Amino acid sequence: MTARSSPEIVINFRYFLGQTSEYEVNPSVIEHLIYKDTIMISPRLNIRFNPLLMMLLALFMLTVQGCFHSGGGGGGTVTNADPTGYYNVLGKASVDNGNSETLVIEDLQGMVSGDRFIAISDANGLVYDGKITDITGNDFSAAVSVFQNGIFLSTATLTGMITEGAKITGTLTGNEQGNGTINELLYALSNDTVAALSNVQNNGSERWFDRVGGGNAIGLGFIVEVTGNITHAFSATDGVFDQCAVEAGTISPSVGTSLYSLNMMLSNCNDPDVNGGYSGLASMRTESTESPVGDRLVLVVSKANFSLQGEFKISDGL
Repeated sequence: MTARSSPEIVINFRYFLGQTSEYEVNPSVIEHLIYKDTIMISPRLNIRFNPLLMMLLALFMLTVQGCFHSGGGGGGTVTNADPTGYYNVLGKASVDNGNSETLVIEDLQGMVSGDRFIAISDANGLVYDGKITDITGNDFSAAVSVFQNGIFLSTATLTGMITEGAKITGTLTGNEQGNGTINELLYALSNDTVAALSNVQNNGSERWFDRVGGGNAIGLGFIVEVTGNITHAFSATDGVFDQCAVEAGTISPSVGTSLYSLNMMLSNCNDPDVNGGYSGLASMRTESTESPVGDRLVLVVSKANFSLQGEFKISDGL
């Protein structure tokens, strides 16, 4: 606020009892509250203020000065969206199929925990596994590795939008299956069910198993013990993970979410390059309405050049 040509300013105070009074204030009374060249106040009266009036006057002057001397537009703090959770099997995407044609995906699932981002199409053997590199408001970016049938294909950049508690959309920029659009990853209702070891542990002769790595045989089997340790049940007999055994592993709930973090050590694989340590995420989903906590263990663990992915089911006695 610049100096006014008028020699005075009249300030109204409204008392708590509803009375209104007008005071003309000597500058010497409030000189320490404002810049001398900011406001000229009538010198005609020198009024002694009681403490309440002085406090009100100070607040008024500081408010006025702040409004007119502020150096910028005062926007509020931006709240970043939180994408944590499992995204159900009804998601959709369109990507290059590797032959310059469009592959339409209608079973896209996802898991996000911390900066780990995973999207899966079980029907097409596709995995997008990587890290979120930035979230600003609802916008995000991620760097992902693209795998198909267990084998690394390429890297891609994913940029898009998070609608917290509803969906994720984005654009993949890369080559072949790493190029396209994630139309929607849909936040699952099952996120209301907090992860617990009791939901994934095997009892008696139960095993988790699924076909993995492009194989067609029964697939890889493992057991989740009550402690969260993962032990071997049986090996895959074809595909990228042919003859692999789960030498060791652990699974643990991610606190306050529907997700599990896990590590697996594979050994004895037909291709020795496939051996080694893998890490990733898992979540339960329901294929049958008879299973309140889920009857499919959606699982992805990856290392540099390989990714083991599946919708593991419970078998009794295999």
